[in-house]
Amino acid sequence: MELAMSKTREQFPLSEKKPLKKTLPTIINCAVLFILLFGGCLAFVAFTDGRFNLSLALAISLLAAAVFAVICSLTYQYQLWYFKVYFYDLTDDFIIIRKRVFTPREISIPYERVQDVYVDQDLLDRIMGLYDVHLSSATISSGMEAHIDGVEKIAADGLRKFILDKVSEKIKKKNN
Repeated sequence: MELAMSKTREQFPLSEKKPLKKTLPTIINCAVLFILLFGGCLAFVAFTDGRFNLSLALAISLLAAAVFAVICSLTYQYQLWYFKVYFYDLTDDFIIIRKRVFTPREISIPYERVQDVYVDQDLLDRIMGLYDVHLSSATISSGMEAHIDGVEKIAADGLRKFILDKVSEKIKKKNN
């Protein structure tokens, strides 16, 4: 599958770290679940008949590790696919963002409707050096959908400046 490229995505690219960043929460959650289930299974094996069954404990451990590996691998593959279909473009009149794999959603925001552009980071973004560029408008969906996430600092600053310059340009044209 080809990358969903645009002139904007070429100029302000998504970071290659984005799929890993999106996979890390699943890995962490699965690891915690794995440890809890593994501990529970070992306790069950150790106390069912009063003696520890090493072969059963190893079988449970291998099964749990295999499930953990499959879940992490599938999540990473999904995030790679998501990365490839993630599309955004800054045209002369609109900001277009299209994302999601199975149920694609596209949002187009006219520059005149943009009320705020801000850049932020969550904890994993900070650790990985990634940023999200958020767009606010008067619509409800803008808060949920109108952001470009997983760009590096230079791209985030460039996107923000480009959008703010376009917004200013459109406002000046409207007022003249």
